[in-house]
Amino acid sequence: MKNLIISRKGFDSTAGGRASPIFANGDIFSVPIPQKRKSPSRYGELKFRDLSGSEILNLIGAKSISSRDYCHNDPLLSERIGIFGQAGGAQGELDNCGIEKGDLFLFFGWFKQYHQRGPDLHHLFGWLQVEKMIKGNANISNFLLKNGLSHPHGTRDVKQFKNNTIYVASRNASFSDSVRDMMGHGRFKRTAKNLILTEKGKTRSRWRLPKKHFSNTKKLFRNRLKWKDEQRCMVNCIGIGQEFILNAQDNPSIVKWASSLLNTYGRH
Repeated sequence: MKNLIISRKGFDSTAGGRASPIFANGDIFSVPIPQKRKSPSRYGELKFRDLSGSEILNLIGAKSISSRDYCHNDPLLSERIGIFGQAGGAQGELDNCGIEKGDLFLFFGWFKQYHQRGPDLHHLFGWLQVEKMIKGNANISNFLLKNGLSHPHGTRDVKQFKNNTIYVASRNASFSDSVRDMMGHGRFKRTAKNLILTEKGKTRSRWRLPKKHFSNTKKLFRNRLKWKDEQRCMVNCIGIGQEFILNAQDNPSIVKWASSLLNTYGRH
């Protein structure tokens, strides 16, 4: 793969206003952001383990959102298929960086252990390796209809999404020999230290990346990220950007990082 994209998704300070939950047993669930226009899913229809969407909203204290509100359930990482949608300027950024078949998205969001009043964390929760990209509302809608699928980006309303694009996951992961028996998309179901990007004791946007894989990298950051302290592999993830694109082609060590995450935490 040429690019590893660390992609911010789920509730944040402006969309939802609360962290997604890390449950007492270690399970994690990324709560999708609200959507004003009609969407395939409402919050009340969400399910996680034995909890309904309404119970999850109540648990995290998302009082401004009701179970009847529409949610933007994206990325879709089901047992059957993985689909991630992007549009507008964020999609333009992915286009400009040449995201292509074989590239890998690692999804992260804002998480918290509410039962322990834990710290605010940026936490990885899923992955998707790109098999194909489909552009344009009509092409996306036709693909979803043909495959009996629904997705928030599957609309023919041309005003809703500019530069509308979906990324469809490969059947199996192929970016490393060690993950070829794994699905090309999935969720990290439980919290783990190595899935937490945030440096311990710091605000959630201060990341410490593992030296084993991020030391001595070259031309690593392809867009807004840059080293805060390269020797300590520290990064400030600030601003409103959604996708943080890393140069995997010239840095095979970060490919090993991604494969180790999937092998260790993606098989549960």
